[in-house]
Amino acid sequence: MRMPITDEILNAFVDQQLTPGEMGEVFEALKQDPELAKRSCEIRQLKSLLKHAYEGVEPSRPVQRSKARSRSMQVMAAALLLGLGGLLGWTLRPMGGGILPAALAQKGEFMHVSQPGATAGNRFILHIDSDKPERMAAVLDYADQILDNARQDGVAAELEIVANNYGLNLLREDLTPYRARIDALAAKHANLKFIACGQAVARVEREGKKVRLVEEARVVPSVIGEVVSKMKEGWTYIRV
Repeated sequence: MRMPITDEILNAFVDQQLTPGEMGEVFEALKQDPELAKRSCEIRQLKSLLKHAYEGVEPSRPVQRSKARSRSMQVMAAALLLGLGGLLGWTLRPMGGGILPAALAQKGEFMHVSQPGATAGNRFILHIDSDKPERMAAVLDYADQILDNARQDGVAAELEIVANNYGLNLLREDLTPYRARIDALAAKHANLKFIACGQAVARVEREGKKVRLVEEARVVPSVIGEVVSKMKEGWTYIRV
């Protein structure tokens, strides 16, 4: 029986994390389905863009790779990035200052991407894919600071915290160490949303575990899809 080709499967395909048999099955599906091939291409392009934007940022789970392969991947990502603007019609430029906390503005470890004509306003996506306590605390701190700064400056802002991979634990009722903090932030900021990846939820439940999310969390089919959609509209993406 053929496996369903979800965005999660396409992500694993792009990262070459499937078995040889699964890689072959996806490859055949891509040859037969132009729309599926287009989705795969978009995911590959987004990953290349984000890899370029976050070169040197520590991954959620350390991955051992040779220096030669690492350098090769960086060169390939940079090369793909050169043609990205023309292919997707996106404009790439670093963001800084404004209502962003100084810790973020000084690091510059984030990028703003928008299509021509998209309104680039004070709209932010904070992405967490790690269950490290310091990362969880940081994403909540940054969200609070950004929205506090916007309120003080009289700026209309929107912010989403999106969680996938191990970051899903931030929004799991039985696992999050920040349940009370999430409640308080949701009550304080009406313009703050918490987004959980449906594919990550499904993956955990396939392992026989029941996923109970905090009541503030909304589930989307794919965090990758959410990020792509918002970036096309001019939102600023920040990986925490």
